[in-house]
Amino acid sequence: MKLSKTQQQALLSYLRSAIAAVVAVIATLDYTLEDLAKAFIAALIPPVLRWINPNDPAFGRGSE
Repeated sequence: MKLSKTQQQALLSYLRSAIAAVVAVIATLDYTLEDLAKAFIAALIPPVLRWINPNDPAFGRGSE
């Protein structure tokens, strides 16, 4: 499966958010696997918000 440039940008945006969320959870020094799973799910919020914004030039709806 080949990703388009826009899909690659969205994936990289998610990965940046996921790394930040996971680091924040790990920094608490008291976490479970469930907490890490929640961090990965929460990391979906920024790219999804950009995707639903039709005015986002990077990868908003209709940007392809």
